[in-house]
Amino acid sequence: MKLFTRCLLIIVAVVGVLSNKLSAQDIHFSMFYASPLNLNPALTGVNDCTYRIAGIYRNQWRAVSTPFTTYSASFDIRLLRAKLPNDIFGVGGMFVGDKSGDGKLTMSSGMVSASFHKGLDKEHRHFLGLGIQLGYTQKSLKWQQLTFPDQFSGVDFNTSIPNGESFQKAKGYFDLQAGFLHQSTFNDIVGMMTGVTVYHLIQPKESFIGDKKNKLPMRFTVHEGLHIKAMKNFYINPNFIFQYQNKAMELNFGSSFEYHIMVPKSEVVASLGGWYRATGNDAAIISAGLEYMHIRGLFAYDINVSTLKNSTTNRGAFELALIYTGCLASKKVSYPILVPCPMM
Repeated sequence: MKLFTRCLLIIVAVVGVLSNKLSAQDIHFSMFYASPLNLNPALTGVNDCTYRIAGIYRNQWRAVSTPFTTYSASFDIRLLRAKLPNDIFGVGGMFVGDKSGDGKLTMSSGMVSASFHKGLDKEHRHFLGLGIQLGYTQKSLKWQQLTFPDQFSGVDFNTSIPNGESFQKAKGYFDLQAGFLHQSTFNDIVGMMTGVTVYHLIQPKESFIGDKKNKLPMRFTVHEGLHIKAMKNFYINPNFIFQYQNKAMELNFGSSFEYHIMVPKSEVVASLGGWYRATGNDAAIISAGLEYMHIRGLFAYDINVSTLKNSTTNRGAFELALIYTGCLASKKVSYPILVPCPMM
């Protein structure tokens, strides 16, 4: 597939996103590239060896409220390598948890995913893949720890006064995601990865007050990453992500810079990066990473530059991520050097 066709696919996806009217918002990570199965189910099984274990933790708004915490862990693996020498087939699983605010709105979700990538050329430089993800989500809310207008006594809030609300235990729901991914290794210098994901395809119903008409709206994501060898041992990895849900948009773009150092039996990769979440002039993001023996640790910090910067003293969020890529002994199969999985 030519570069022009790929750019056209991105434009079509973004235009399609902007033409929809939706209603709620999902979790997000600044280091979106460090949680591959959250980013795109088509990334299942796409790694530098055989299997991958990834974990990420986010802590936000500690300066102004009870911290919002989000965490995720995933495992994915390539299968049928000997039987599919020209293609990639992967399966995986993921858990996501989120806890927000004084009411401790809690979300727990378990997902399984699978992907298939077809080799498009004899040199194994171009792959086109699709992935699906199916799972179950449960949410809970400690509404007793919240205050409501009916509880205002004229002076302050009295939690012994009935709140006038009719809360119910939210029912869990099944969820479905689908993703597209195209990878190209043009030469020994430049590689590119493009993805499009649609979340909540079946638009599950969710409500704490028994409203059966309240549906979780679809979310659309477009992401792009480049891997450029600028000089010996030095690489530049620019990337971006655009998301849209419920009339809310997020654009996050930036780059990391990697230096590779060869050591006995392994390679050390040190990285520094910077990103900007442009929508709403939200945050500047700095990141650092270190990889050794197939283990990569990543750290990121959000510097709040939005209208909340005075209340937060510019403190937004921090994230920690750990990724391990392992190899299983098997019949030797020749694979191309793919664009690095989102670990930049």
